[in-house]
Amino acid sequence: MLEARDELMQPPPDCPEKYALLNVLRALPRALGLSRNAYLLLLRMVEKTPTESWEMLKTPFIYAHNSTLMSWTGLSLTALRRAVRELAEAKMLVPCDGRNGQRGKRWQGAEGEIQVGFNLGALRYRWPGILGKLEEEKRRRSQVSFLRDAIADLNETVRQSADASGDQAVAMEAARIMRLRRGTEQTETLTAYYDAMKALFANVQMAGKPVDKVPENSSEPVHNASKCTPEVAPMDAQTGTHYTERKNNQTLDVDVVAPKRRNRIETMRCAGQEAPTDLGENRERSALRGFRGTAMFYLSVCPDLRDLCPTSTPNRDELADAAEQLSGQIGISFQSWRVGCAILGKFEAAVAVIVMAARRDHGESIRHPDAYFRSLVDRGARNTLFLDRSLYALRDIHGVERVDMAPVPPKMQRLKSGRRGDVRP
Repeated sequence: MLEARDELMQPPPDCPEKYALLNVLRALPRALGLSRNAYLLLLRMVEKTPTESWEMLKTPFIYAHNSTLMSWTGLSLTALRRAVRELAEAKMLVPCDGRNGQRGKRWQGAEGEIQVGFNLGALRYRWPGILGKLEEEKRRRSQVSFLRDAIADLNETVRQSADASGDQAVAMEAARIMRLRRGTEQTETLTAYYDAMKALFANVQMAGKPVDKVPENSSEPVHNASKCTPEVAPMDAQTGTHYTERKNNQTLDVDVVAPKRRNRIETMRCAGQEAPTDLGENRERSALRGFRGTAMFYLSVCPDLRDLCPTSTPNRDELADAAEQLSGQIGISFQSWRVGCAILGKFEAAVAVIVMAARRDHGESIRHPDAYFRSLVDRGARNTLFLDRSLYALRDIHGVERVDMAPVPPKMQRLKSGRRGDVRP
């Protein structure tokens, strides 16, 4: 509280407008670290201040009785005092008491006298930190959305495979995880749910065994053909689709539908089902253009990967998994990531994410990361994406930074000092 009062004597780092401050505060209901009562009281105080009091040379000040503050927030007197104390300890406001201990009286002192009320000018000194928390909250929400979409995408595959195999336990567990993912916004909990769903997916894949189908053109007889009447015998390439004359009140004869042409129908059907799943199979060249970067290189140009990799020397797959989590943190949706993996490949999509994150670390602004990543994928589909150029540029920048941070050798210092001190005869 005393530090916040001393800060008022110094020029503020920024003077945000009233509604800009309100919008940011409303977007951070839990990131500020305040209780619900203190957070609501702070919002009400900012809302009740005049708009012009937030200008450059003016001071935002709130005058109100305790009863007025209680009517604004619906708090009791004890809860109100506790909320005011919490805001003062968080340096969100500076309470100004009168000589008799009255606070919040609707009276403004003349020059040289103490004003009674709450000085909200301390929020100007908290503004840079509040903006930093807003960026962290945006990244956290993007990661939460990414993990939820990833869990939902795996759930579809797991449920279909479980229904096909008749494994109700796996289907119920997948449904339980789908319900739980909506009840939390903690990234650690969602990551655990995502790992559990991946484990279910791996179990379903291991349990599923391909069933060998008898080809239709095979001349081998069916084992139960002797027990079947001709009218209900299984269809093959010779008989085609047949109908019976049972329950037919008309005297017209029933013709065989597409006789002896089922082979052609099945061929056309299979041709339609065997569509290419790899969207990037027609690409001529890789977007890396032969660039060979080690894991240490990618970790050096993008330090955020170090916290996401399981080891200090990750392999190619671990680096791609870490970049997948990083894509959710920088604002890339899971759908865009899937499309990028289908077109560019998982590793090249991971390199594109690393390049974007490295550019953000160096101060470049990417306003819409999801649209930017989709544009990179589109360029990769048209063979006009050159990730090697960006990687070479990042390598040069990283090399210059290392040279700048390295101290000058002592020999070079002595040589320089000697040259400067030489006196020609």
